[in-house]
Formats: sequence, C-alpha cells, structure tokens
Amino acid sequence: MLFFRECKKVIFSVTFVIYCLTLFIVYFSQFQADCSRPLEKPVPGLESYGTVAVEKPELLMPAAAQGLVDEYLSGIFRAYPYGFYKEVRLTDRKKRKLGEIIERITGISPADLDSFEDYESGGYVMDDNGVISYTEPNIPEIHIPDDLTYEEFRELMRQADSLIGGGSRYSDDFIVENFSLADKTYEDALAEYEHFLHDDRITAAYARLYCDYLGIDLSILPVFIAVYVSERDRRVHMEQLVYSRKISSLKLIFTRYAAMVSSMFIPVLITSILAFFEVKSHYPDNDLDSTAFIRYALFWLLPDIMTASSVGMLVTEISSGLTAVFVQGAWWFISTIGAAGGLTGNIGKLTLVMRHNSLLGYDVFNAQWDNIAVNRIFFTVLSIAAAVLTAVIFEMKRRGALSEAKLSVGSRRH
Repeated sequence: MLFFRECKKVIFSVTFVIYCLTLFIVYFSQFQADCSRPLEKPVPGLESYGTVAVEKPELLMPAAAQGLVDEYLSGIFRAYPYGFYKEVRLTDRKKRKLGEIIERITGISPADLDSFEDYESGGYVMDDNGVISYTEPNIPEIHIPDDLTYEEFRELMRQADSLIGGGSRYSDDFIVENFSLADKTYEDALAEYEHFLHDDRITAAYARLYCDYLGIDLSILPVFIAVYVSERDRRVHMEQLVYSRKISSLKLIFTRYAAMVSSMFIPVLITSILAFFEVKSHYPDNDLDSTAFIRYALFWLLPDIMTASSVGMLVTEISSGLTAVFVQGAWWFISTIGAAGGLTGNIGKLTLVMRHNSLLGYDVFNAQWDNIAVNRIFFTVLSIAAAVLTAVIFEMKRRGALSEAKLSVGSRRH
C-alpha cells in the first residue's frame, strides 16, 4: 500500500531519527524539567505573588503615555502586525500627527519633544558583576491632563496604533498587558490556583505548557522531513518513474503528505503519553483530565506539523530544498522573535508560533480563544491549500508543461 511505503521512507531515514531525537531532547530538557515538582498552593503572607494584567486606568494611562513618548524620542516603534515583530519608523507626516496625539495626552508639544536633547533609552542592563538591573528612560516629565477621560485616552491610543501600522503596544489587544500590570494579591494567586485545579483539571494546564515547548520546534523541524521526501526521488533518479505512474498527482502528493504528517506525529503522541504519566505521578490523588494532552496536541501541534511540511513540499517543488528550508526558517525565526514579546496572552490570528509559557493563566488563554481557534483553522486550511498547489505543480511537471515553458524562455534568451 502506497501510504505505508511512504511512511517507511520517512521513518527509516536519518532525517527522521534526528527529528525524533530533537523532540525527545526538548521534551526531557524543557517540559519534564518544569514538571519535577507539583505546583504548590499559594500561602498567605508572602512578599510577592507576581503580577497580573488588569485594566486600571490609573496604572495604564501614565505608563502607556510614557511608552509612547519614549518610542517617539527613540524614533523606533515596536509592533507585531499579524504576529511578526517589526520596527516601525514613521514618515514626517505621520510623526507630526503622532506628536499632536502626544500633546493631547501629555501636554508636551511636538516642538518641545523634538528639541529634547537629554533622551536616554531605558531597559535592562548587566553590570561587570553580572547583576541585571532596570533603568528608566530619561524623557520629559509627563502629566495626564485632568480633562482627558479614560475613553478619550483609549481612542487616542487607537489612533496612535493606526499611525504605527497596527499591532503596536498601544492597540486594544496589547495595551493592558503592556501597561497595566498590578501586583497579585493572595486572593488573586489563590483564584488562579483554583482554576488550575478545577477548570484545567491540572493536565490541561500542563498540556498548554507542553505544546508551548514542542510547538517552537514543530514549526520548523518538519520542513527538513518534507525536503528529504520531496528530493529523494531526484537523488535516486526515480522522478521519471514517478511521473509515469497511473496514480493521479493529487493522490500521490496527498498520500505522501499524509504519510509524512502521520509519521511525524508519532513521537508527539509518545511524548504526550509520557507527559500525562509524569504529571499523574505528581498529582496521584487529584481528578485529572486524561485526554488533555492528546486533545491539545491534535489541536495545537498538528497544524504546526502540517504547515511546515506543506511549505517544505511546495517550495521544494517550485525551487529547491535549500530554498524551502530558508523560507520556513525565516518565517519561523520572525514568528518566534515576535512571540517572545509576550509569552502568555499574545496569540494573534496569524501567529505561526503560539506561546503560553505558564501553568497558570487559564483566564488569559480563554480570553484569547477566538484568536486561537481562527489561528489553528487558518494554518490547517493554509497547509492543505499548499499541498493542493504542490500537486498542481507536480502534475504540470509530469505533463512537461513547466519544462516546455522553461525551454521556451531559454530559447528566447539565446
């Protein structure tokens, strides 16, 4: 049967062995290391319980205004349009408009901003002893006008986000988590823990963390398998035999695609089972969701495998395996850097690498559910569409259409 023959090609390849080893290394060194002890119930009286994003105007307004002035003076605005990290430099016209917005928010005129010569960017710095500290940026003193309402402030922030190009820290999606972090109380920490126990039933929380770690690698590794499979026939001079088969191009490509994806999901399935028993060993007396790891792996990780595989097949068919690795690698790198801007609560509709690097944050994850559902559906559909396009191009090569086109172009050049 063709499907099992294609599976055999994948599973008995050195590339697949490296793929499996990489996944197991990530599983044991990253995920299992975080599961070495159970999550403890918070106790009252601690100095700190961390921070939580809450929409408090008294926190958000001065912090967001300071961030906007800081970026205006630096000349560079950070944004994540469609999940991609981007440094934006405004045109003179847009910068004038943004200056007017800042003046309405802070009372500082664009002329005063442009003439400010003592600006210094802040951030985290490490001294000679390896101690990391945070320094505030040196910017003009900011006072929010008393007559500026919170609703007007948020509308001005939306206008600023639009000038930057969308996806900035001042957008509705990101402004609260960037500029309105409050210290958690004991009650906040206890409520999160209760979500962890009862709503997530423990394993769903660990399943998100598991997918967070493996999803990074599964958004890039499958492209190497796809390139290997796609170029294998060329290396062993089997392309003419493949072209001459009676099987349709669509059936051949999708059988090959299904075999790759199925084979690559096997180690994911194995590690998800290991993960469940690892978690169970730490919570033997709790009511666990025994299906959580499988459900999250299918919903979260399978589209990653499908996308990287189909991109690898398509670009290899169009150009070469090296180009396919470069294209997927560049996409993966940009997405990973963009996701680093928010490891929880920062999942966009078109974000390739989804991140939720926390056992907590049940409410944060659920608040992003619409984005998450659209994201996974989008990449599933995109991967299938890429496989269909691969089959179309393969059929054109099979019939000699592309070869003839290339020859005609070459003859005109001579």
